Amino acid sequence: MKHFTFLLAACILSAFAFTLPEPGYRINGTVTGLPDSTWLYLRTVSPDKQIDSCRVLGGKFSMSGRIAEKAVPVYLHTAKYTNYVHFWLENTAISMILKAGEFKKGQISGSATQDEDIRLERLRRPYNEAADSLDRILAKTKDSIVRKTLLSQIRSFEDQGKEVEKNWVRKNPNSLVAVNILSIYATTWGRETTRALYQNLTPGMKATRYGYEINDYLLLNRDLKVGDHYADFEQMNTAGKAVKLSQVKGKYILLDFWASWCGPCREENPKLALTYARFKAKGFAILGVSMDESKSQWLAAVKNDQLTWENVSDLRGDKNQATLMYGVNAIPNNFLIDENGIIIARNLRGKELDDKLEKLLP
Repeated sequence: MKHFTFLLAACILSAFAFTLPEPGYRINGTVTGLPDSTWLYLRTVSPDKQIDSCRVLGGKFSMSGRIAEKAVPVYLHTAKYTNYVHFWLENTAISMILKAGEFKKGQISGSATQDEDIRLERLRRPYNEAADSLDRILAKTKDSIVRKTLLSQIRSFEDQGKEVEKNWVRKNPNSLVAVNILSIYATTWGRETTRALYQNLTPGMKATRYGYEINDYLLLNRDLKVGDHYADFEQMNTAGKAVKLSQVKGKYILLDFWASWCGPCREENPKLALTYARFKAKGFAILGVSMDESKSQWLAAVKNDQLTWENVSDLRGDKNQATLMYGVNAIPNNFLIDENGIIIARNLRGKELDDKLEKLLP
């Protein structure tokens, strides 16, 4: 009896001393149409980081690991993203059935958060499909009146799709999918709508990284419009020196939001360089704010595009604190500020910007 009691006590102590490792994710999938030895990569969406990889063997693949959060949005893709699918990864067993060229139509099961995202997608689908259908017609239409009608219809379906998402956030306050959506669209939906939806979230969702991002936006956003005084901020320039907007000198300053990964921004940069060269001596200045996460990619773009004006970034991507402050929800985006610190125009580019500066700086 004494031996049994001793062994029981030893087992209890051992249980406290040696806890089993927490389970992680286990992805098992089949894929048709890909050659053996094709590499598959698993990347988190934000930050953009590869966390796993494997080869396809006999039409099957498997990955395993562990994430620190309850669930995270990820991409599974082949090299150069020729095939890819977005889904929510959890520390659980996940099954995938994929086909080359149609990864996005694949079957994914095992992740409760992914199941929730699929339910939301089914609600959005009618509006997305209707807008896509009209987009295809628009691309083949040259009649200006018909195009105007089509654009109005497309916007209507897009707006209805956004309402579906807002209602989802409103009705699912304890949903990780909901708080993620609100984080993504906070600057698009605006401060008041975002605040109301945020206040409705459960404490648990407010404590997620998405909840903290939303709270940052609500704290920082100034809802700035034409006619308002600019809001000052400070970020590091390409040389690693802290620079404030208020330190940039000029009769007129263009606060330009962009990123190395933004195609339209990179197309606009050469035009902006010409504008800068033309009006610099007359008192025109620019402060570029990059929404990059990768410092090397940001610096390479500044060099390759010959952006000779001051450029700054906090390397937080679309959560750059200046973009939250100014409510920037799409790039390229800019604010033209006069010598009194008043925002006098927004989103002037190319000829419109040149014409405006010609009047201001004759």
